[in-house]
Amino acid sequence: MRHPLIVAAALACAPSLAVAADPPAASPDAVRAHVEFLADDLLEGRATGSRGFQVAARYVATQMAALGLRPAGADGGWLQPVQLIESTRVVPAARATVERGGVRIELAPAVDFIPGFSFFGTEASVSAPLVFVGFGVSAPELGYDDYAGVDVAGKVAVVLSGAPAHFPNSQRAHYSREKTRQLAARGAVGVVSLNTPADEQRWPWDRAVRLSWVPSMRLVDSAGQPVEAYPELKASISLNLASAAKVFDGGPRTLEQVFADAEAGRPQGFDLPATIALTLRAAIGRTQCTNVVGVLPGSDPKLAGEYVVFTAHLDHLGKGAAVNGDTIYNGALDNASGTAVMLEAARLLATGKTRPKRSIIFLAVTAEERGLLGSKHFAMFPTVPKDAIVANVNMDMPMALFPMSGFTAYGAEHSTLGEVARRALEAEGIEMMPDPDPAEVTFVRSDQYSFVREGIPALYVDAGAKSSDPAVDPDAVFREFLIRDYHMPSDETELPIHWPSLASLARVNARIGLAIANDRKRPAWLPGDFFGETFGVKRAVPAD
Repeated sequence: MRHPLIVAAALACAPSLAVAADPPAASPDAVRAHVEFLADDLLEGRATGSRGFQVAARYVATQMAALGLRPAGADGGWLQPVQLIESTRVVPAARATVERGGVRIELAPAVDFIPGFSFFGTEASVSAPLVFVGFGVSAPELGYDDYAGVDVAGKVAVVLSGAPAHFPNSQRAHYSREKTRQLAARGAVGVVSLNTPADEQRWPWDRAVRLSWVPSMRLVDSAGQPVEAYPELKASISLNLASAAKVFDGGPRTLEQVFADAEAGRPQGFDLPATIALTLRAAIGRTQCTNVVGVLPGSDPKLAGEYVVFTAHLDHLGKGAAVNGDTIYNGALDNASGTAVMLEAARLLATGKTRPKRSIIFLAVTAEERGLLGSKHFAMFPTVPKDAIVANVNMDMPMALFPMSGFTAYGAEHSTLGEVARRALEAEGIEMMPDPDPAEVTFVRSDQYSFVREGIPALYVDAGAKSSDPAVDPDAVFREFLIRDYHMPSDETELPIHWPSLASLARVNARIGLAIANDRKRPAWLPGDFFGETFGVKRAVPAD
């Protein structure tokens, strides 16, 4: 991985790592059959809470039952209910006005800005001074503080996407995702988000506009209130770069200077000589969706009460704005393919000669596309004792668009699971590749992060940036998919999906699961690991 494992530290706390018996051969045809069903137009994109998702959930539960798994959801069934609140922004009704020196600048929705979401009412508004807070990151352990010398209380904070590039990748990933919490805690009343030029290249503005129809969701607590919706932040917008320059006019630095300081990794925060008035409108509804939970019981009387959790998200975006006349966002790679890989790994483990000593849960989660909500609910309120969960192995959007000869194990540098992954890949003759794009902060962007936040070591193995075909440029293929097909109706089975690579990924994950399940020692965070020290304290782990 990008940050090599420290050999001495790994050996000090690593499990015994005996190579597990070979799983059975994986079937590309079985993987393909799962994907073709789950990504069929009849399921209408499997949106969270939709009938199409319910059909997909029934399909997955039926496949688990056919493999001899046992139901491990609520009340002895296959399903775990997840209560959700949904907000759909009414983009044309949004208003944003910047006022500076008596001059008012009206910004146009879907041209200059995209409104954020409201979860506490169908209308949200705020009017307050603007303050720029760089990346919105305070990381004392790294000597970095964008809030130094500025007070955001009662103001609308202007924030750059991501986190400083010079941060270690773990901290960069963590702080990229946690900044909203920091803003709310410091008293901000609104947020204006800007892409950095680098992020604009990855996720162009016109793409964000095209996807502005997609709703957002939050979990609902026992009092019926949305979780982590931050009512202190009364309204938010995303602003395009051309319009952002107007916000910085007359300020201490121009937008170009701000970007230069951000690229150089210099903390920056300063008041802007302007106020902003925001009014947002939204349709709000409540829905219940489900996780699908099956378990392969462990064979060892002492270890069967502990669990390795395999995850793959079953949801996608559903039906939405037409692109080239197509309104169904099928989600073949994202994430019918990950669900298919998980089901094939379950088959290999259920039918192999060596049964796992620990139990293995296979969890098809909902609402990943709405903020990792299904996995978050299970990680916080699992259907088995939380302290009995030893690890999470996630499968999400394997980019198998050509013959693969290398996979990336996201999270390998954080725990002893990295060595488990290395040995599993080595046994399959597959190269363990480094993170092809650390700036994407992939480790916090899928369901494994929900388990990490509960202190549970996690791993996410993805098809890596290497092909056995020398004529293929993997980076070019990935970039084309992300720009043209990711979260678009064209993510469907007509893509050149390489089914044998997905089958290989299923076998790798089966090896990983079997090695974890059969080892006497639990996986452990490596000494000094950022995520282990940040979240591992939440976890009460029994002694070996």
